Amino acid sequence: MSKVHFIDTSVLTELLNIPGFNERHEEINAEYLQLDKAGDTFVLSMAVLVETGNHIAHVPDGNMRRQIASMLASLVKDALDGKSRWNVMPEISPKVLKAILDQLPMQAQQGTGFGDVSIIEQFNDYWENKQPIGEMRIWALDNHLLGYSKTGGLSRRKNK
Repeated sequence: MSKVHFIDTSVLTELLNIPGFNERHEEINAEYLQLDKAGDTFVLSMAVLVETGNHIAHVPDGNMRRQIASMLASLVKDALDGKSRWNVMPEISPKVLKAILDQLPMQAQQGTGFGDVSIIEQFNDYWENKQPIGEMRIWALDNHLLGYSKTGGLSRRKNK
């Protein structure tokens, strides 16, 4: 059974091999290749794209910066064109934005920023509205995002 992986910035920067954010590139890339081969789905939120783009913009070498930015652009374009098992959630609905804003003060007090709160809320929204069958997780290396996972099946879709 395939799984859905909501990709965090900490994983995407490893996959793109961004200098300074690639300490585990080989390990994460090997895991990605295994998951891709299994037919899993990968989801990118707008917060992850913005955060990753900002990290790319700070790569000291201009040629490398352009090469990595091109890789990110190709990845996202292929997802938007349905040419890969990657999906992009480019917008945040008003309902999800309100949920983010409701969580933000408490989460900020605990050291979690807007980007991570939005990833969590979009993860929950995807689960509720896309009704994936099987397992879904936030794939992250950051401790505060580890453990976000859900499991469900066809009966959950029928009962909605």
